[in-house]
Amino acid sequence: MDFKVGLTRDLSNGAGGFSWGEVSIETLAPLPWEFMENAEPFLQPDDFKEFSAVAFAGVGVTADSFDSPAKSPLVISRFGVGYDNVDLAACTRAGVALTITPDGSKKPVATAALTLMLATMFRLVAKDYQARTFDWAHRIDGLGSGVNGKTIGTIGLGNVASEFFRLISPFETRRLACDPWKKSEEAAAIGVELVDLEALLSQSDVIVVTAALTPETRHLIGKAQFALMKKSAIIINISRGPLIDEESLVDALRSGEIAGAGLDVFEVEPIAKNNPLMQMSNVIVTPHNLAWTDELALGMGKSAFGSIASISRGEIPQFVVNREVLETPQFKEKFAKVLL
Repeated sequence: MDFKVGLTRDLSNGAGGFSWGEVSIETLAPLPWEFMENAEPFLQPDDFKEFSAVAFAGVGVTADSFDSPAKSPLVISRFGVGYDNVDLAACTRAGVALTITPDGSKKPVATAALTLMLATMFRLVAKDYQARTFDWAHRIDGLGSGVNGKTIGTIGLGNVASEFFRLISPFETRRLACDPWKKSEEAAAIGVELVDLEALLSQSDVIVVTAALTPETRHLIGKAQFALMKKSAIIINISRGPLIDEESLVDALRSGEIAGAGLDVFEVEPIAKNNPLMQMSNVIVTPHNLAWTDELALGMGKSAFGSIASISRGEIPQFVVNREVLETPQFKEKFAKVLL
């Protein structure tokens, strides 16, 4: 069968190149590809046309995104790890496999988490402001916090958290993680102690949120959880904004219940101009793009396009999210045509 690949418009820079720069497009060779004319924010049945596969970044997938399975692609491959704006059940009903790029995202996102942690602990933005306003007289005010001797905890112990712990290995820290899907032996193998959420929150000097956003993890950190934390603690969120109840976070920061926060993600994006977080000197914010580097673009592209190339050869990609789709007649019928 003809196997044509569509790239959503948000992957285009509008001039024939890619919005992400170099994205390992050669990984698709020799498959033909083209940019789609999709309208955001959600993919529609007409967007798929004759495409057997689609690579996409920020657009979403809903129950209305697909027509019949026969008119739907075999695979959609997301540039990224999160898929909270993708209706998995709709994908499965249409016989569409969803793949993600944890192998391409792991190192850049973990490095971004480390960057945000260090910037927050060392009060980088506040000190930058001191320099820019020539306020040398008060340099001793508002000392930062060092890493050595601290307890660092991650909520989640997947690819990103594991790589994050590898990156901080030169520091002398106690390392905790909370992840109901991991075993103590797995954590111990990388020098991490597996604990429950209450213990992690009460004992950690730094809490790094790396968990996936699901209905069960929405507002995982709220008023009760902030009350458990040390007054000197900081929280870093590099995953998804709604994992933290933002109203409770603002209250905790205002009251001194915790010392600070480093946030790459927010409960509502783009963040509102009047959001109190934007006025707080003990908060560092970035617009959900801290990990966006050339390394990330190349890694995600290689992974996303690699998944598409694999399925075009009749091979099942490694990072299929809705693996149950592989056993459905809708998927099998389309996949069989690839093998002809």
